[in-house]
Amino acid sequence: MPAVLPAIALIGGAMSAYGTYQSGQEQKKMGEYNASVMEGEANLIKAGAARENEIIRQNAVLQEYRARKQQAVDVGSMVGAFARSGVSVNTGSPLNYIADQIANSELSISIDKWNAENNVATNTYNSEVSALNKQSNAKLQRIYGTSAATNATYSAAGTLLSSASSYYGKTKIGA
Repeated sequence: MPAVLPAIALIGGAMSAYGTYQSGQEQKKMGEYNASVMEGEANLIKAGAARENEIIRQNAVLQEYRARKQQAVDVGSMVGAFARSGVSVNTGSPLNYIADQIANSELSISIDKWNAENNVATNTYNSEVSALNKQSNAKLQRIYGTSAATNATYSAAGTLLSSASSYYGKTKIGA
């Protein structure tokens, strides 16, 4: 019966080593899975930002269209008001006033366009930073998984060697 105990200890060590190795392999798979999820999230962030940028640009075009229509209405109202009062709009102060109003309207349109493009640039930058963070975290998950698998393999090998050494020592002593 005493000869059976070292063999049981050796089998137990082998089972422990296998369990350690398998645990490392599972951690590696989990790291790969987490990395894939993060890469997918990075792609979604980029796609979402591209769509948001398109919406910002479309809204800017619509806003410009509305502003130009309003500009035409305003100029028409001014011309009509001057004409009703008997003032000629072809020269002098009325023409300068209308030109000034058009210039202010154009300036406002230009500022709105610049703001829209600035929003696009900010959105693009923020999404790229967020996507890069996800991609970096994905790489880290792969590194952690590989490291866990490597550590588990070494630990399993150590358990096997220790069990074999213990078995050898007990069988030599008992022999």
